[in-house]
This record gives sequence, C-alpha cells and structure tokens, in this order.
Amino acid sequence: MDGDKQMNRPERVKGETPRLKTGCGWIYITESLPEEEYKEVFCRLGKSGGCAAAFLDGIGRLITHSLNSEVVTKETIIRSFSGIQCPNPQWNGNVQVLSCVDAIAKVLKSNEKEKEDE
Repeated sequence: MDGDKQMNRPERVKGETPRLKTGCGWIYITESLPEEEYKEVFCRLGKSGGCAAAFLDGIGRLITHSLNSEVVTKETIIRSFSGIQCPNPQWNGNVQVLSCVDAIAKVLKSNEKEKEDE
C-alpha cells in the first residue's frame, strides 16, 4: 500500500455522529471533523449483523480510502449517492431519507454546508 494515507492515520481523529432513520433502521454516520487532515467515515446500523450492516461498513471504508487517496472528491460521492431509493423511504422531520446511501449523502452534504457557513 505505498502512498496510502491509511498507513498515516493519526492516533486520534475527532468526528460527529448524527443518526437518521432509514428503511433498514437507524443509521449512525460518523465523519471526521473538517479540520482533521485525515478523512474518515464510519456507517453503522443501530441493529447489528446482516447484509445491510456489512454493506454499510464496506461503504464507509470505501469512502475513507477514496477521500484519503484523493480518488474522488466528497462532492462526487454526495452527487453519486443522492437520490438512490430503497423500497422503504423514511422521514426525519421534514427531510425524506430515500435509502441508507442517500442518508450518507445527506450527512456529508450537511457537514459541507456547516463547514462553508463557518
């Protein structure tokens, strides 16, 4: 893994973890804070086990590696995941979450907007 920033992960990375209701249950998405040099995303379902939980763990790892190796931009991930719909969309207040990956896009986008507002 020459050149892989994964090898250079600091001892501690700060992040925030919002939760959103999805058709699979509650999803918890942790993204490193904007000032962190190392970018990291974790995606977890409130219930353990199963294919959806494994899929989300893999998606989080893929996003982390992509951002740190600069393969894709965060904006590309947001655009690619936004609007993907599963058979059981859910409402979180006045925001409709269409799927787990749509939830990831919404959290990443929200964090970008907060970063811009600062």
